[in-house]
Amino acid sequence: MTVSSLRSALRDGTSALHLELDNAVGEFGDRLGYADFVQKTHRFRLAVEQALAGAPEGSWAVEPIADLAAHDLADLGVPKLPEAEVPSRDWTPESRLGALYVLEGSALGARLLMRRAQALGLHADFGARHLAHQASDSQRWRGFLGVLESVPSDMHATVLSAARDMFGVALAIYSETAHECA
Repeated sequence: MTVSSLRSALRDGTSALHLELDNAVGEFGDRLGYADFVQKTHRFRLAVEQALAGAPEGSWAVEPIADLAAHDLADLGVPKLPEAEVPSRDWTPESRLGALYVLEGSALGARLLMRRAQALGLHADFGARHLAHQASDSQRWRGFLGVLESVPSDMHATVLSAARDMFGVALAIYSETAHECA
């Protein structure tokens, strides 16, 4: 299996979850909707960044944005949500790549979300730091695809399973209502 087939398997195998997540995130046409998005982004990223901390030397590392999202929440004058947990898992190099597929892919979407935030008067120095950071490195995704290229075909199922699980975690958080997060 080549990287394009692993990439295709990841895209095809998570497309329904990805669509559900996009629908859960929504459009955030006003600052209230945007604040809800940032609260959930912070909650999700803090949990995932903690779960994936301590990457083995030489492996692809998480690009942390939880602290930037926390600053954005302060700018917006809204509180952080209670911490979430990522289900326990043996974070093998392959399962880490599956989780990272979701995180790295979100940086692609950050470019569109950044434009929406800017339409609300938010920017890299106020309210949209985390999006600006994610959107700033256009080469990171290509680098990540290069890492996927090295995954042996017998490990592809593990990568896909972890990606599905991580989409599930994100979907659970972004689908929560305010009273469910408390």
